[in-house]
Amino acid sequence: MTAARAVVRGCFHSEVTMIRSAIALIVALMFAWTAPLGASLRAQDDTPTVSKQELARSKFKDLTERMAKLMVALQPTEPDTSGLLGAGLQYVKEAKIPEEMERIRTLLDRESWDDALGAIAEVRKKLQKLYELLQNRNTDLRKLMEEIARLQAFKDRVDQLSKEQAEEKEASARAERLQQHLKDLEAQKAKAEALLAEQKQVKEQTNQLGVQALAEAAKPLEQKEGQLKEETDKLAKDLEAIEKRAEELRAEAKAAEAKAGEPKAGQPKAGEPKAGEPKSGEAKPSEAKPGEGKCSGSAGKAAAAMSQAQQQLGQKKPESALKDQQQAIEQLQQTVQELQKMTEEAQRELLKLPFEQQAKKQEDTQHATDTLAKEMEKSEQQQNESGEPKATPGKKRVQQAVPKQKAAVGQLKDYKPAKQKQQDAKDDLDAAKKELEEALAQLRQQLSDEVLKALEERFTAMLAKQRELSLQTKTLDKTRQNLLTASGQLPAALVEKIQGVASGEGDLEVEAADALKLLEEDGTTAVFVEMTGELKTVLQGVAKRCRANETGKPVQEGQAEAEDLLTLLINSLRREIERRDGAGQCNCNGQPPLVPISAELKMLRYLQERVNKSTKEFDGKAAELKASDDGRAQSDVLASKQGRVQELMRKLAAKLDRDADSGESR
Repeated sequence: MTAARAVVRGCFHSEVTMIRSAIALIVALMFAWTAPLGASLRAQDDTPTVSKQELARSKFKDLTERMAKLMVALQPTEPDTSGLLGAGLQYVKEAKIPEEMERIRTLLDRESWDDALGAIAEVRKKLQKLYELLQNRNTDLRKLMEEIARLQAFKDRVDQLSKEQAEEKEASARAERLQQHLKDLEAQKAKAEALLAEQKQVKEQTNQLGVQALAEAAKPLEQKEGQLKEETDKLAKDLEAIEKRAEELRAEAKAAEAKAGEPKAGQPKAGEPKAGEPKSGEAKPSEAKPGEGKCSGSAGKAAAAMSQAQQQLGQKKPESALKDQQQAIEQLQQTVQELQKMTEEAQRELLKLPFEQQAKKQEDTQHATDTLAKEMEKSEQQQNESGEPKATPGKKRVQQAVPKQKAAVGQLKDYKPAKQKQQDAKDDLDAAKKELEEALAQLRQQLSDEVLKALEERFTAMLAKQRELSLQTKTLDKTRQNLLTASGQLPAALVEKIQGVASGEGDLEVEAADALKLLEEDGTTAVFVEMTGELKTVLQGVAKRCRANETGKPVQEGQAEAEDLLTLLINSLRREIERRDGAGQCNCNGQPPLVPISAELKMLRYLQERVNKSTKEFDGKAAELKASDDGRAQSDVLASKQGRVQELMRKLAAKLDRDADSGESR
């Protein structure tokens, strides 16, 4: 048996080694065909390149699927290796590697070579990180991914339990509403019966009036009839609310049956009106005007008849009053009958409610919550035993939900709604979810910090390279004045040096494209994306001029502009890195922004200043130049740039409004 286990363990380790080797091979493959791609792809058939990318994507998909299966298989015997694979899979998810590889294929299909090169470089870096993680070299990243995976799994389970608890609470709330509706019906029925008894008594007294005593006896009866009329009017208004509530409860019952997939007994066939729905030509209950319901309507008619009887008694016409009193009695009797029907309907609906099933569901949710609480406790103990004590966010609130759920089960088993206990348990679960979300936001800020530092390092290296190229350009521009050949052409050696500058500027353009991709992936900035895109455009223009062997003022101004843009980007990133280092932890709600809005505003001001400068330069040109096709094109470009600045300002204003609203809500 031991030998068999050793063989199995050896197979597993061979599989892990194979996965590591395969990822290294994919990295090498992408590196191998990226170089010729950048140099000559525009002149070659792209089919082999697309095929290689698809091969890499397919291989990577197969590898991640094998990693997932192997992670589960190794969990009982090799928990450390299983955890390593789990961290790798979490990193693949967080870094969105499959999505990026799919995007590369799309870019290649569209022949967007420059963008494809930038995306390939980024994926290659992520794959290299994954390789290091699986080699257990990058322990910090592994721990970060494991913690994100651990808390994300807990958060997902808490979220699911909260949804289940909400459904169970709503079932109890419906039962509670039905019970209250029954109490209201009984109370209103008792009032109607009391009014009916009094009306009968008043009618009897009216019938016994003699002509001689009419003047003296009619007055109290008139007053009593008026009192009954006022009370019946109030009853009619109360019954309107009762009828509205009954309609709402019927709608709730239909919705519950539809959700459960349990049609009502005797449900009509297709084309026939459903139970409770009006036939053709009849008004729907919901369309009835106030006082037109059967109960409230008959009560209203009774009140109107009482008013007539009161007037007749005031005019000393007891015979006429008797007719109106009889009509009031008949209408009140109808009101009582309708209330009895509504009571019986509500009782039937209440009997339909499966309290046993609700209790069973609540008990299942309680057990699942208790299991989760114990697993969170166990996970916390394992963290402590590993030498890195970490409290599990939300654990206490999950634990607090369990006794409340248990109490709810007891009430449901006694055929009593447990809405409040269930709401209290849901509140605890929601609070646990919030704690987990905040902890995950802090962990993901660490990933954001990596992006921030990677951008700062990238831009710093680009600035150093740009300054070097700018200096070379100035030197070449001075020396070219005296190095023209007899034919007026530049010497080959000088052309080679200028083309070296052009190549360097092209490399910087690719670096800017990579940085732009990182910012677009982050998705929390607006102006930084625009500024980096502007940097890419400037570098593209400089590289184009250098390829045409230009070294004069336009090239040097473009290089100086690139240096200014890079300096502004670096300073903003460094300030944010220092701020985060000093802050210590994330106080954000959700994904942390890469840079604060103040930094984006400074960037926006810079963009506006550039538009202003370009506008002044255009305004200084001759009128005939402005009217030319080139002048109109320049005018359109300026208008487009101003429009972009305006749109970015709108985005920042909207972001400030959202932040302000969020701050007020908190």
